[in-house]
Amino acid sequence: MPIEGTCLCEQIRVTLDVEKLPDSFSCFCVNCKKAGSGTMSIVVPTPRERVKVEGKPSVYKDKETMSGIPMDRLFCGNCGSPILTSSTIDPANHYVKATLFGNPIPQPTKITFQHTKEPWLQHELYSTPVHTRL
Repeated sequence: MPIEGTCLCEQIRVTLDVEKLPDSFSCFCVNCKKAGSGTMSIVVPTPRERVKVEGKPSVYKDKETMSGIPMDRLFCGNCGSPILTSSTIDPANHYVKATLFGNPIPQPTKITFQHTKEPWLQHELYSTPVHTRL
């Protein structure tokens, strides 16, 4: 059964032709943090032929990456939600943003660019559940 996710405004729909979300990984590179406005990007590498994107995402051609490898970053031009990243270094896969699929997000099994991870993420506050209503 395919897995479906959407951007915040639901103008972009992503369908993965998989039984369950693939193992995810966290990227702490500066560009992924900026593109998602967070401390990391959590992605699920998925074979390109198993990813269907409906709607009209915008594309940012990211040429100044920490790895030196250009990336195409797809995002919703309306709400700004990141959708996926693709690159010539791994032409078989799209790196789909795990947050499109709601909760729970699979715990990452791999970390990239750990040397740019914020040191405060090790703080006990982030390993203890906190329940807050905004």
